[in-house]
Amino acid sequence: MLSDHKNKLLSGKCKADIDNNGVIFSFNKNFCLLTGYSAEQLQQGNISFFSLVPDAEREAYMKNIAEYKSEGGGTFQHGLVKADGSIIDVVCNTEDFIGENGHICSEFTIMDITETKNKERTLEKQKLCLEMMTENSDEVFFDYNAVTDTFTINSSENGRDSVRVYNNYLTDHVYEKFVLPSDIPIFMSNVEAALAAPIKGDFSCRIDIAKRGLRNYRIAFESVTDPVTDKVDYIYGILCTDDVKVERAVYDSTQREIERLSSTDPVTGLLNKNAFVEECARKLKEVFNENESFAICYSDINDFSYINENFGYEAGDRMLFDFAEAIRNSGICVVGCRIYSDYFVSLYTASDREKLTEEIGNRNSAFTAMQKNKYPLSDMQISCGLYFLRSADEDINIAIDNANLARRSVKGSSDIPGGVYTERMRTKRSHDQAIASEIWNAIKSGCIELFLQPKFNIETREIIGAEALTRWRNPDGSYKLPYEFINVLENVGYITQVDFYIYEQVLRCLAKWKKEGKKLIPISVNFSRKHNNYPDFVDRVIGLADFYRVDKSLIEIEVTESCFTQDVKNLFHNMRKLREQGFKVDIDDFGTGYSSLSVLIDAPVDIVKVDKVFIDNIDSNERSREYINQICNLIRSTRKEIIFEGVETEQQAQILARSGHTMAQGWLFDKAIPVGDFESKYL
Repeated sequence: MLSDHKNKLLSGKCKADIDNNGVIFSFNKNFCLLTGYSAEQLQQGNISFFSLVPDAEREAYMKNIAEYKSEGGGTFQHGLVKADGSIIDVVCNTEDFIGENGHICSEFTIMDITETKNKERTLEKQKLCLEMMTENSDEVFFDYNAVTDTFTINSSENGRDSVRVYNNYLTDHVYEKFVLPSDIPIFMSNVEAALAAPIKGDFSCRIDIAKRGLRNYRIAFESVTDPVTDKVDYIYGILCTDDVKVERAVYDSTQREIERLSSTDPVTGLLNKNAFVEECARKLKEVFNENESFAICYSDINDFSYINENFGYEAGDRMLFDFAEAIRNSGICVVGCRIYSDYFVSLYTASDREKLTEEIGNRNSAFTAMQKNKYPLSDMQISCGLYFLRSADEDINIAIDNANLARRSVKGSSDIPGGVYTERMRTKRSHDQAIASEIWNAIKSGCIELFLQPKFNIETREIIGAEALTRWRNPDGSYKLPYEFINVLENVGYITQVDFYIYEQVLRCLAKWKKEGKKLIPISVNFSRKHNNYPDFVDRVIGLADFYRVDKSLIEIEVTESCFTQDVKNLFHNMRKLREQGFKVDIDDFGTGYSSLSVLIDAPVDIVKVDKVFIDNIDSNERSREYINQICNLIRSTRKEIIFEGVETEQQAQILARSGHTMAQGWLFDKAIPVGDFESKYL
């Protein structure tokens, strides 16, 4: 049965730009209600989600955000500062995505659990008080909260206690389940008298406590008033009988029921995570067989928020219950669990891996077909990952984590029943996390270094410029290869900061050379396509050049050809502004992307850098030589200069020279070297 949602916890959503200090740019009505901020205040675009986290918790919260960044989000519990300065307790779920501006953004779903936390604290306090009283007593104690209509009773058996809490005790006539019908009038008359004024009293009544059977109890009570309202807010009492000790079996049954309620998800009936981890470990010790396949499966319902937002939370809960039923009825499930929201994890077993994977696919298909009948316009799909267990004593938490990595690897692929975990996934994630977490210290400690690769006139072998390249020095003096960190930084958004760090190093070099009277040569600097999404990109490039008093004609801004497949209009606008200020603009890696020559004709570009793939075979293949000549004729027709990358042999250089080409870079001339070596060698 689905849980009752009359007292549903309020939840709200917002979207924030993580790369822009967590500034909120989208929100719903519930988010305003939760935080106390008006829509007008939030629409101004100067409120950061991070600023809503209390100062005392912010450092730990930001650490969690950083740790989960490469995973695409996570779930946290923390305080939230409202607009009026008050603080509420929330559960916060984050889902990362790339925004339209290319920034890493996150969708935050927050749920107000303040009332729940307060109730937990109150109940814990009451429980401790009752425990102290019952340690040396066999009586049954109770208290009734008239404000919240909550009845709490504590009974003791053999030195152990059992606490039960009943909500809506008078409103929903809960007492009728326990009091003998013929004794209800005397029971209620005493309750009403106690609520009317602070009194002490006692009466006899037949009551069934914890379904042990009716017994005659002598009930002594006292009601007290709230000092502010002067109204009765609590009734305290004690039940005495000659047969107050109950059978041990009844007590154990009560304890089991309490444990069941505390370990079960109320919406689906599946276990919660903590209970799942314990039960899973226990079951594996009982049933694990090396001749069969056992796997942890981590699943989520794609676009689940569509149902909540368009059909309401009740419909969402029914869908969660349906998926729990699909898990239970799959025929291969050993233990099932709902972690939170629409995320589920289960232990499955089958005769072999193929059979287990097939049954997971059947489970997903049956569920999606059911939802298609309910919501014909939706396209509900399940993403899931599998981790196959190798022994009965594996760490279940690590197994769940591995299955989640496999799920992320196939997220959104409806034709794949489930991704299967490989060690490569964890190795890659560990590597990416290390790169992302170490980059700032690497910059501060000077481990991110500027290298320069010279450019030459092919005929005279005179140096005509250089390209700035990024190198990351390891503690042992070796260097990471660019492919080990550039793509990672690109994916997490840190590449923009690294680009500007290298750009500033170039400006410092040119300013230093000018002051020392050294020869000044133009240097090209690579900028990621992500910069095109920052409105202040051009102003920042110009401002730094002005600050270091560097002639802008000495700076070439390199953009890769792949940039031309995105927002070309905005890209061209930025390129024109840079050229108007005196900078030159290069297209890097020309020929490896998908831009057309028609785009190249219109592009505000000064230099085209032809990728090395075009010249790899020109010394042995006449057709390659003819092809490169035709391409270069077309580029020249657009009045742009040409420089060749990756020239590695003297024969290649001679062929290019005979065809009238003059500029090149590559290992034939020199590789990228540290700035100090470059200065000694060429300036």
